[in-house]
Amino acid sequence: MKKLLFMITLQLFALHAGAQKTVQERTPAETVPTMQADFSAEKQKIGISLCGGAALGYAHLGFLQAMDEAGIRPDCIAGTSMGAIMGMMYAAGYKPQEIKEIVKKEHFDRLWGMVSLSLPHRGGLIPMARIRRVLLKYVPHDSFDSLAVRFYCCTFDVKRLQPIYRGKGDSLVQYVCASAAIPTIFSPISINRNPCVDGGVCDNLPVRPLLDEGCDVRIGSHLLLEKPNRPMLAETIGLHAISYCVFATAHASLAQLTGVVTIDPGEYWMTDFNKVDELYEIGYQAGKRYFAGIAHQ
Repeated sequence: MKKLLFMITLQLFALHAGAQKTVQERTPAETVPTMQADFSAEKQKIGISLCGGAALGYAHLGFLQAMDEAGIRPDCIAGTSMGAIMGMMYAAGYKPQEIKEIVKKEHFDRLWGMVSLSLPHRGGLIPMARIRRVLLKYVPHDSFDSLAVRFYCCTFDVKRLQPIYRGKGDSLVQYVCASAAIPTIFSPISINRNPCVDGGVCDNLPVRPLLDEGCDVRIGSHLLLEKPNRPMLAETIGLHAISYCVFATAHASLAQLTGVVTIDPGEYWMTDFNKVDELYEIGYQAGKRYFAGIAHQ
């Protein structure tokens, strides 16, 4: 296990160095502001960005529920990793509470138990085959163009060391799986014969697609992944390194957003896949506070 965590740390730092300039000055995680977007103008195009965060990404569902209740209807959604999975399901027309029940029904909490011995050959301990089957079960058309809401996901091309933002055409599930393929944990996904991994390596809070789509209002659902006070156990060192790098890529996007809702997962961690109800509620309460502020503008 220690050897695996060391490999994860080395690979992620190498990819991060090639994909993103080092952020020299960063706002500490605890002080990232919750910015309010301006909805006062009419006929504005609204875009939502959902960051990655493994199990913590369940909190996006609560945020989306609060957004629905506030009467906000996005024109475009962009997501990375778990944010891409949740965002795709929402863009396909599923309600946040329906997605939460799908997560439970399909036993997302068992994903980390499906360890394979394929690491030397396939580049990951957990194959993406089951996740792919589940996503195709609920989005069988497998097409970006057939979604109810324009949707983009971000993945990272390891060979070319560059992000890929995909929002049109077929192979929807393939790109979303690539966006969520945490290096070494999940097997990389081949896209155009190039291995692709988790988009959090280069852009964990994707805003570029929202800008390209001409979104006037760009709201980010931003998870606090850094937990400097969390015990540094041997089993979590690799995840601490991952969260630090991923937070840096998300931080670089904040200046391009017109609004940010900051979600603090508290005691929960990226591997708490069995805590969907708790994380949903955290995201919901953060969303309620955020949209209550907008309602008073």
